[in-house]
Amino acid sequence: MEGLLIAEELQKITLPSKRLAWRFLDAYTFILPLAEGAIWMFNRPPNARLLFQKETPEQSKTYSGFQDLLVSKAGGALLSLEQLKLDRVVYLRFDAAQGFVPTPPVALVFELTGRNCNLILLDDKNQILGAARDIAEDTNRFRQIRVGLPYQSPPPYEKLDPRFASEGEIKQLLLSKSLSKAKTLLDGVGPDLTKVLMITSGIPAEKKLESADFLKLSPALQALIKSPSKAMQEALSLPKLEDLRSQEAREVTLTKLRLSLDKEIKLIQARLTDINKAREAALEAETLRKQADVLMAYSFQVSKSAKQVVLTDFEGNDMMIPLDPKLSALENAKALYDRVKKREARKIQAESRQDELQRELDKLLKLRDDLNNKSDIDLSELQKQYVPATKQQVRSEPGIRYKAPHDFSVIVGRSSKENDVVTFKIAKSRDIWLHAQGYPGSHVIIQAENREVPFETILFAAQLAAAYSKAGQSDNVPVDYAFRKNVWKPKGAAPGAVYMTQQKTVYVTPSRRPEIGEINT
Repeated sequence: MEGLLIAEELQKITLPSKRLAWRFLDAYTFILPLAEGAIWMFNRPPNARLLFQKETPEQSKTYSGFQDLLVSKAGGALLSLEQLKLDRVVYLRFDAAQGFVPTPPVALVFELTGRNCNLILLDDKNQILGAARDIAEDTNRFRQIRVGLPYQSPPPYEKLDPRFASEGEIKQLLLSKSLSKAKTLLDGVGPDLTKVLMITSGIPAEKKLESADFLKLSPALQALIKSPSKAMQEALSLPKLEDLRSQEAREVTLTKLRLSLDKEIKLIQARLTDINKAREAALEAETLRKQADVLMAYSFQVSKSAKQVVLTDFEGNDMMIPLDPKLSALENAKALYDRVKKREARKIQAESRQDELQRELDKLLKLRDDLNNKSDIDLSELQKQYVPATKQQVRSEPGIRYKAPHDFSVIVGRSSKENDVVTFKIAKSRDIWLHAQGYPGSHVIIQAENREVPFETILFAAQLAAAYSKAGQSDNVPVDYAFRKNVWKPKGAAPGAVYMTQQKTVYVTPSRRPEIGEINT
């Protein structure tokens, strides 16, 4: 995504603005909802993009450790958005956040630099807290991106900003140069926007610009500066940015259909090949029948246990006949007649389906060749017909599930092994972890889903933690609770054994049926 396009999106965002919790569609899509829309950051190389869209998706889970880090560290208000010149680098600065554990101010750097795109979280001293993609020394010995290192901005450059330059300055810069050089001389203009200038001005890429050419180039450049996305869409007939996801979905459907159709086509072609093999086998049946006839006629000349015999056929020629030494001559003849019968029957059966198979093959070949011309509705119907539905395995979820006050979910481990699963595979870093203090028992998780957990909910879960422990029959049981990120497993420890830090303690009466009941086990 080129600099002018990034600047255009940033101009749509008004700050200060109320923000909501982070949302994630996958490991590459980062969404920050604001009052009047959402900042969408697509960090998939080589097509990194930043958009401001009205659409805000529902609350979502995280898909990567870096997304977990963002949720825990970048929870404060969005203070500012800054683009360095018209470079493909954007800074999002967040205020400190108050919560269960207060967090200091942080900055999120989005580098929209093609195949090297990255998201990097910095503390207030410009130290790297984490990145979507670590860059080690063996990848780039000049600029590493790793936790604990100071962040280095991309190298500075000098280019003319076309938004604030006069027509005379631009003319002086580009005169006698080819228009293809615009991407190296004008800030925020890359290969795509340079191509837009060529198309809208009608000036060939390698033509040396003369004074007269600026009568066409200047208005084209002004239109580009005013609305680069509109100019790009009109010039290149590009799809609207918000339609890209539907196009990607269409490509996925086309790929699935082609794979399924190719599989069907290969299967039919294999069956047609089998028909030809059946014909060839049937042609050999005549030889087998002659061997059987000769054996029947001269069986008295065949020795017992012979593996083969040479007999004179009815035309006076010698005929070598392989034999099964376990069978008599007449039994060998019968076995040959059976083979003849099977081959001829197989040929008749195979040929009866040849026309049907050929028609189906022709239909599938034509359909495959015409897929790109099908509408989305037609593709959807074809997918139902030819793409097998994915069989989803139904597995019982680990832990006992409870519905807690304020619509939170609570999970209780039922064994030492399940405690490990609940704590280290299901729980997220900001979930609340609970355990009866000093007693063997269940690990209990409150699934926070990036929300603040009220104390009433913690009391509810603490009653369960006490009840599902060896202190279940006691009163006033101490229960420790902490963020899941502050709980870890010692190396080589037994299942269910953990250490924790920054915990707090609450005293409760054990209950397996607190005020809101068990929802499933």
